[in-house]
Amino acid sequence: MKKSIVLLILGVILLTGCVKSQYYWGYYSYTLYKYKKAQTDETLAKHKHNVDKIIRKSEKKEKRVPPGIYCEYGYYLIQEGDVTLGLEYFDKEVMAYPESETFINTLKSQLKLEKEQSDE
Repeated sequence: MKKSIVLLILGVILLTGCVKSQYYWGYYSYTLYKYKKAQTDETLAKHKHNVDKIIRKSEKKEKRVPPGIYCEYGYYLIQEGDVTLGLEYFDKEVMAYPESETFINTLKSQLKLEKEQSDE
């Protein structure tokens, strides 16, 4: 009985060691935590830089960009005033994750509404 449990545990360890991550996350959790803890321009810039780095490294390593990363980067670009490029990243999110289309369309509708209200 003990021998079979030990073999099972060893088998699980060996199998999990062979599994490669589908995504490259970089330091996402770390920089997001730092930003949430101290919301300054500096921590936001570091997190935004890390999100951009995740996109570039994922594409370089031929891995899928993690869910939500294109959208988050697009949001940062829009906040900085680069609406056209930000919307392109929203579209990349939908291309990579079609299930996000409803959410992305809601964001686009909200942006359009805010623009219309600011034009009045």
